Amino acid sequence: MNLNKTLILCGITLIFFSMPCLMYAQPAQLTIADSIRLALIHSPAIKAAEAEAEKASWLIKENRSAYLPTLSANHTQSKNHPGSADLPANSRSSFLESKTTLYSGGLNEGLVAQAKELNSGAQYNLAYTKQQIITNTYLTYYNVLQAEKNVALADESVQRLTQHLSIVQAQYDEGTVIKSDVLRTEVELAQAKQDRSKSQNAYNLAISHFITLLGLPADHTVSLADIGETSAYDGSVAQAIQTALAHRTDLKQIHQEEKAAQYGIQIAKSGNLPTVSLSLKKEWQNQESSTNPWSAQLSVAFNLFDGNKTKAQVRRAEWETTKTRELLQQKIEQVTLETKEAYFNMQNARTAVDIASQVVAKAEEDYTIAQVRYQAGVGSNLDVIDSQGALTSAKLNYTNARYDYNKYSVQLAQAIGTITEEKPYDKEQTTH
Repeated sequence: MNLNKTLILCGITLIFFSMPCLMYAQPAQLTIADSIRLALIHSPAIKAAEAEAEKASWLIKENRSAYLPTLSANHTQSKNHPGSADLPANSRSSFLESKTTLYSGGLNEGLVAQAKELNSGAQYNLAYTKQQIITNTYLTYYNVLQAEKNVALADESVQRLTQHLSIVQAQYDEGTVIKSDVLRTEVELAQAKQDRSKSQNAYNLAISHFITLLGLPADHTVSLADIGETSAYDGSVAQAIQTALAHRTDLKQIHQEEKAAQYGIQIAKSGNLPTVSLSLKKEWQNQESSTNPWSAQLSVAFNLFDGNKTKAQVRRAEWETTKTRELLQQKIEQVTLETKEAYFNMQNARTAVDIASQVVAKAEEDYTIAQVRYQAGVGSNLDVIDSQGALTSAKLNYTNARYDYNKYSVQLAQAIGTITEEKPYDKEQTTH
């Protein structure tokens, strides 16, 4: 009894310790959420956008420093010629000075306001970069699933033709069909095997692109879970355009750049206005501080003539504003066109899915009839081959249409600016 218990315990222990090995041998299955998370973590584009946003935030701090007083210290020590009667042999001079700008002609205010707009634009650029990575992950994920399905369909075609070849060969051996039926079927089978090889190569390329996007090792093996169809967009094209113009972060970025350019005019015009500054100074001569009290100085500086430099800067800033305004209008047109294209592509793909699903059912029925007729001796081998090819094409068209619909849905979500890590569409956003 004790021996049996010992054997059972040893068996359970061996199974327990072998489970990690078995689990490790299986390829890791990734969901779309896992894939997006990995892509966002390893994306160099996002890291660059984050660095740009951080740099823009420090520009605000840099320009705000102009509002604060500065404190400087200076010490000078000199040794004079011993024969000089008017100067001491050694001379030392030190001072502390604090200076602040009371009025800059709008320069400091303009620089801070401009930096804030550029910082907002950098944040919008970061958000848009993340949306691009999310979109690329969705599309690449679907490309892998589509390529994997196409390999499976190519396998089906090879299996059908292999089975049919065995039937033709058997009938040829019995003398009921001619040699050309065997040869024609062998040719079709060879073509199907070649198509299968092409499908496998397309899958290898798709999975390689996917692994690179996620920042995984080149030899990493993964399997993906089919997520089915994405949530459908049920709004009109006009609503889609309205949503895009309200939510596209790259469009918002150019809005901020236009505002920043407008502040550039204020910054340039400050050269025509006076500046007012206040300074407090404490000096020491030969370490004697009693005879050198604190001094205060209020200064006003006004640029009487600078060779038209300020005028040129103002004109340049005005043209910069004009340029960004035109770029904004160009971006609005681009966003509108992208939204229309994605919307109509999605609608067309939806129609293609409906039609292709009906064709598959009819192609399967036609192939079954052709097989029965051929085995009964009333149909030709060409009918079976043609119906087999039509069935393979119908299934491929349906698969491609289904995944194209998913990809166009994702592209529409990006075009209207609502794609997120959790889902392509935000119902609250798309209804506004």
